[in-house]
Amino acid sequence: MLYTRKIKLAATALLTSLLLSGCAGSLTRGADTQSVSDIRSTRQVWQDNNVEFEAAAISNKSPFKGQARIAANSYRGRVVLMGQVPTEEMKQQVTEQVKEVAGVSKVYNQLRVEPVIGVSQMSRDSWITTKVKSAFAREAKLKGASIKVITENNEVFLFGYVTAEHANVATEVARNVSDVKHVIRGFVVASNAIDDVEKAAEPEKKEATVEDLTESTPATPEATTTQPKENLTEEESVDYVDSSNRIVEEDI
Repeated sequence: MLYTRKIKLAATALLTSLLLSGCAGSLTRGADTQSVSDIRSTRQVWQDNNVEFEAAAISNKSPFKGQARIAANSYRGRVVLMGQVPTEEMKQQVTEQVKEVAGVSKVYNQLRVEPVIGVSQMSRDSWITTKVKSAFAREAKLKGASIKVITENNEVFLFGYVTAEHANVATEVARNVSDVKHVIRGFVVASNAIDDVEKAAEPEKKEATVEDLTESTPATPEATTTQPKENLTEEESVDYVDSSNRIVEEDI
C-alpha cells in the first residue's frame, strides 16, 4: 500500500512539474549522417540544466508567483526564456533575475506579455510538438540532427547544436506544420561543419513567421572538414524573417 502511494505521489509530482514549466518539449535525433557532436563538457551540461531549473523556479517566487509562467533553455549559459507575463515591467524584472543566476552569460527574453495559458492550450501545444517531431522524422535531410522542440502558445522554439543545413531545413519544415504561427530558432550552428550540400527547397506556402536567435560556433564534426580551425570565429545572428521573406535585424 505504501509502495503504491509512493508511485502515485511521484506521478503527481511529475505532472505538476510539466504544468508549471508550461512547455510541450521533445528531443528528436535522426540516424547518423553528416552531424556534429555537442561541444559542452559534462560540467557545462550540468550547469545549463541548473540554469534552466533556476530560471523556471523564478515563476514560483514573489512577485511572479500566480502571475507568470517561465520556462528556459540554456546552452553554455546562453538562455532563451519562454512563457507569459502580465506586464512589460515584469518581463524586464525576469530578465534581471535570470542574469543573476550562476553560469548565465546572455539572456534572450522571449516571454510574451499576455495572459498565462491554460491546460487546454498546453494540450494543443503538446500536439503541435508531436506533429513537428513527426515531420522532422520524415525529413531525410534531418537525419543525424538532434533538435529540441518546445511549443508555447502555438509558437515553436527549435534548439540544438546542428549544422547550418539542419538548421535551415528544420526551420522550413516546422514553419509549415499546421497550427504553427511562429518559429523561433535558438540553434547553435557549427561554423566549421561541411556546408556544401544542397539547401532546402522553398516550400510553396509559409504559414508561420520565423525569428532567428542562432549562434555560430566552432564544431567538433563527425564528418571531416577542410576549414582550418584557426580561421573560425564565433558570432551571433538575430534576425526576423517575416511571411514575405523579408529579413530585418531585431534587438532581443
